[in-house]
Amino acid sequence: MPLGSTRAPRSTGQRPDRRPTGAEPIPPATRPATMTNLRRAPLVGLIVVLAIALGACAAGGASPAPETDETGRPTAPPSEQPTDGGDGDGTVVSPPDDGGNDGGGGGLPGDPGQPQLVVPKSGQLMVHPVAIAEFLARVEGRNVTLNARWWSGVEPCSVLDSVTIDRDGTTITIGLHEGTSDLDAVCIAIAVEKVTVIDLGELDPGTYTVVAASGDAAAITVEVS
Repeated sequence: MPLGSTRAPRSTGQRPDRRPTGAEPIPPATRPATMTNLRRAPLVGLIVVLAIALGACAAGGASPAPETDETGRPTAPPSEQPTDGGDGDGTVVSPPDDGGNDGGGGGLPGDPGQPQLVVPKSGQLMVHPVAIAEFLARVEGRNVTLNARWWSGVEPCSVLDSVTIDRDGTTITIGLHEGTSDLDAVCIAIAVEKVTVIDLGELDPGTYTVVAASGDAAAITVEVS
């Protein structure tokens, strides 16, 4: 070996340990958490929200039970109570305008529990007298207005055709006549209470008796002063 040369160390045939001393070992890789729990939480929250929303809709859509009268029929609120055009004692003070209706019937819708207000429609078929059940009278000055009530059927099978007024001294006889506007009509068999307004006009001062030409209506006395 020449002077000044340095011999390289002899290899022993073993690989040197290159792991840093004092370092912690790397832990084995762990499996990522499954997605089951991650998906379950939003699903549960959605179910809770839907349950709350359905409960709120059910509570908001419920309506109070309607009030009923002593007969069990629903009653309208005070602001919706229908009126019959009368003066509160069951007497209709004037007949309504039929609006030019030229149909076969002269009936107007009645209030529940009240007779159906009708006006005569002449020209009916198979006209016949009907039995009057009750009279009511209203006197304004010397003008006298009557209400005549009777039981009838539904239109067009039973239509008021005419009203007759026969006066003999101080006795006034009222007659009602009904007919049908359609001979081929088929109507349900149901009783309908009806009322019509009869204007007797101005009468001379005195006491008058109103009687029915047909029926069991009690005669009434009318005083005109």
